[in-house]
Amino acid sequence: MVEKSTESRKTKILVTMGPSLEKTFEKSLEFIDGIRFNMSHANTASIEKYLDILNEKNIAKLMDLKGNKIRIKKSNFSELVENQIVHIGKDILISYIPKCIENGQNILINDGKIKLIIESVEKEITARVLVGGAIKEKMGVNFPEGCFPNDLTDEDIKNVKFAVENEFEYIALSFVRSEEDVLNLKNLIKENSGNCSVIAKIETKEGLKNIDEILNHSDGVMIARGDLGVEVAIEYLPIIQKNIIKLANEKGKLVITATQMLDSMVNNPYPTRAEVTDVANAIFDGTDCLMLSNETTIGKYPIDSIKTLDNIARVSEKDISKYKQEIDFEEHSIYSGIAYAVEALSKKLNPKIVITPTTSGKTPLRISKFRFNSPIIALAPENIVFRKLRLVWGVIPIKIDEIGDVDEVLEISKKIAKNIIVSGIYVVTLGHPKGEKKTNVIKVESI
Repeated sequence: MVEKSTESRKTKILVTMGPSLEKTFEKSLEFIDGIRFNMSHANTASIEKYLDILNEKNIAKLMDLKGNKIRIKKSNFSELVENQIVHIGKDILISYIPKCIENGQNILINDGKIKLIIESVEKEITARVLVGGAIKEKMGVNFPEGCFPNDLTDEDIKNVKFAVENEFEYIALSFVRSEEDVLNLKNLIKENSGNCSVIAKIETKEGLKNIDEILNHSDGVMIARGDLGVEVAIEYLPIIQKNIIKLANEKGKLVITATQMLDSMVNNPYPTRAEVTDVANAIFDGTDCLMLSNETTIGKYPIDSIKTLDNIARVSEKDISKYKQEIDFEEHSIYSGIAYAVEALSKKLNPKIVITPTTSGKTPLRISKFRFNSPIIALAPENIVFRKLRLVWGVIPIKIDEIGDVDEVLEISKKIAKNIIVSGIYVVTLGHPKGEKKTNVIKVESI
């Protein structure tokens, strides 16, 4: 099972490992569903010490690949001022310079807080500062109009192999621009006999343009509002977020909403009213999972941030039925058909719980998209699938030894139902016959 303190909360919480969380790691496990390792700052050696306890506590593990993110390697300046002329490649060294760079294009540093305009492109890039600010090593650099390679780096490949070997449930791919990016990673995972789900991070204009095909081939999506808010005009972010969440839900994919969820809590013990509203709206939009970044990596109040997210989610979920959208799955599969049927039964019978044995996690994921009140109990025989379901909205995973025939599953379901409810109706989805991997039977039972 999972921690009792997280069971009644349907929206899942994913936090990022960093110096602040390390100090309160044990305490955080009471409130979280998953942990993210950002490979732009972490390495495999620093991760290993956490793996045993995360597996013991059944916490989902997500590796966020570094990718081709451009960062400052060295700077001769600690601060840039308006109208200052700088030479990228001389005054400021960055990890690499993309192609397709031309005069008049912008360079954005530190999530767009610093803005430069390119004035000439020769051996070095000469740029003038439009908006200044303090800069330091490892700050992110964006070229919104640049052309970028889509190959996995040697470091990414090494980290993917580590993730597969250590049964990470999820691998997040940065700066996804097309289905090819997703397929390259999926092929690498398959070549290494892995079962990691691929989360496509949407943070570029090209990724937005190709969102449909990207979602078709990925297992889920992360709305990475930091870099995305640099690539597109910031006033469009709310609309983009709603559209991505809706499309992902219609495709039956996991959705993670990330970046600056409670950014003020990096330095303050309480969130702003706007942040509380932002978090609630992400839940009403239909996100499965909320992610904290700086709040838990460098923030002064990592546990308070997690508890705040937990509290907002619990209150917002009480009214989610007023805001949930109608789901029309694009894929007409058995999984989708079962989900529609369970939703129809839920409207008529109001079951206390829904129990769904699963070998892949697909059925409970699709059922969860309807956001009905009944808890979804997912019975999973495989550890990696069991922990993947920790990030799916409304799902409480339970580990079982195997999925037997119909009678065996019904007997197990009855025992579980008696432990959770005193009396009432419950729904069970089943695979039939024994050994069949697809769910194709629904039973309505009562206590």
